[in-house]
Amino acid sequence: MSRIMDNDIQYKLEEINSILGKRYRLEHPERERDWRTYEQEFSRRIKMAMKDLDPLVNQAVSTIHITHGPGHPHSLTLEQRVKLLLIKQLVGESNRMFANMVDIFSMLSGIDVSYKTIERLYSDDDVIAAIHNLHVLILKGKGVKS
Repeated sequence: MSRIMDNDIQYKLEEINSILGKRYRLEHPERERDWRTYEQEFSRRIKMAMKDLDPLVNQAVSTIHITHGPGHPHSLTLEQRVKLLLIKQLVGESNRMFANMVDIFSMLSGIDVSYKTIERLYSDDDVIAAIHNLHVLILKGKGVKS
């Protein structure tokens, strides 16, 4: 009995992908995008999402009660930390680049953070709990039961 090697499987998958990819491109030609309409629709959707997201974040955070232990307290509220993480993900920049962007907008927002603060958001238990609550609220709002 012969053994199937990882390389054999990889080769077959690439071959299948090549064949299916060609067929898909033939059956689904790329449509010309109307950039003006696309950008207007994108802008409208972002504004609507941000307007809807603000009360949801507030509600998600309001159910979390934090007991402060020893150590340095956070310079940002939980709501600010959650919003900062969500905006960082939306923008899609690196932590350092996003921290620089926040510096630029600190005149408007009053938020002054380093890239390290942004990196720590990913492991902040309070932020994780708030994001979970936010996820549940969004699913309930969409009518998802399970």
